[in-house]
Amino acid sequence: MGIRTQLALAHQTHYGPIATILADVVRAQHPDGSLLVDMCEYHLGTGGKHLRALLPVLLAEALESDVTTVYPFAAACEMLHNATLVHDDVQDGDELRRGHPTVWAKYSEPQAINLGDAMYFYALLCLDRLKTDDTRRWQLARLLLQSTTRVIDGQVREFLLKEQPQPTPAAYVEMIQSKTAALFALPLVGTGLLYDVTPDLLDALAQSAIHLGIVFQLQDDLLDLYGEKGRGQQGSDIQEGKISALVVHTLELALPDHCRRLKEILAKPRHATTTADIVWATDLMVECGARGIALAEIRRREGAVAQLEGLHAVPAVRSLLTGLTEAFVAPIHHLYEQAEVTP
Repeated sequence: MGIRTQLALAHQTHYGPIATILADVVRAQHPDGSLLVDMCEYHLGTGGKHLRALLPVLLAEALESDVTTVYPFAAACEMLHNATLVHDDVQDGDELRRGHPTVWAKYSEPQAINLGDAMYFYALLCLDRLKTDDTRRWQLARLLLQSTTRVIDGQVREFLLKEQPQPTPAAYVEMIQSKTAALFALPLVGTGLLYDVTPDLLDALAQSAIHLGIVFQLQDDLLDLYGEKGRGQQGSDIQEGKISALVVHTLELALPDHCRRLKEILAKPRHATTTADIVWATDLMVECGARGIALAEIRRREGAVAQLEGLHAVPAVRSLLTGLTEAFVAPIHHLYEQAEVTP
């Protein structure tokens, strides 16, 4: 069974009960008519892949364990991920997510901040519904809190990159390891803790999360410019002045005049960034080799997951994680077919 089929089947079978936990936890905190409930239901109702909710389920299946045990933890992972999205949209000025108005665009910036704040605590409250002992529940709560602070640190690092005259690939990777990889480590490592896997496997899950996070973010950077990710139009990252992997490598490789112009484009207000600006920047990233470097790094990280020794003892887990990297890359596979990098 391919990973896409696994994800689809897991969503069909398991996401319903997880969504019920999400809804029940939120409603239990507020009186009828609460705007927080309305906003949270609106945001969660816009869709998404629900990947952070499904990862614990898929890992539980690979471990041949009772999947229903992980539902509340899966709900916590999904809630935390969506809390970060609500705040990201405010900070980045994105008006669309998943093809729908973002929370701040629909309800106002202050109310979106309120919702994002509340969702961090809803995530923690989901763990109350775990059927486990207090020691294990605290382990998972601590991991959730640590993951939350790591993600926030990653967001801080993302804005600091904008202030650096020459952001480095190392600084970019540090940002991704906090912001994106933490949201893969949480569902993988947390599920491993819940089912008491071996220390070697737990370490391999943590290491794989770093590679998965970087692969996911690199493909997301590429998809924004050379694909479609439901944010209104291509080049949204350029409009918001984001320092993506492509920008970092372009500033290293392009001619000085081209670097100056790229920085000027990134510094423009969102509404002032033209289609011509976006086309010029995306062409430059291909011409100077930045896109090729990003594609090659994705391939390297894919290979690193497959080679993790701690996964060899549990073939089903190894197959799950290598399949996930393949699924992440699928939306940008056409870029490899353009012969920049041989798959």
